[in-house]
Amino acid sequence: MENNNTYTIGSFKAARECKCPRCRTGQMFGGGMFSLKQKMNKNCPHCGFKFEIEPGFFYVSMFVSYALSVAQFVAVCIAAYVLSGGSESPWLYLTVCTVTAILLSGFNFRYSRVIQLYWLTPSLSFNEKYYGDAYKKS
Repeated sequence: MENNNTYTIGSFKAARECKCPRCRTGQMFGGGMFSLKQKMNKNCPHCGFKFEIEPGFFYVSMFVSYALSVAQFVAVCIAAYVLSGGSESPWLYLTVCTVTAILLSGFNFRYSRVIQLYWLTPSLSFNEKYYGDAYKKS
């Protein structure tokens, strides 16, 4: 008996690898995550999907980025408190939060947009006909 099921990458893995939400094949970003110049592709290089669906579409990702930053700040401040033995110096926490914000800015930029496209845009979903090397953009 022949198995006709073809493998497709899962939603979480595709989001983690910053793949296009429609085809889960093309890359959403050019360059590295920690490069100084972050660049998001305008269209998917594989299926041609336009990532910015309408003007100002990624304003919502600012709120997602804010939520990610708050969670990161809480985590690093708790870690700094524990590791410093309960220090109450505001300069310690200000320094830790500033360094965290600078180091994780590329991560927050990318994944706030990925989260918005994958889970906060209900009209956008995976379309199996665009997946993989079998699809040729015309």
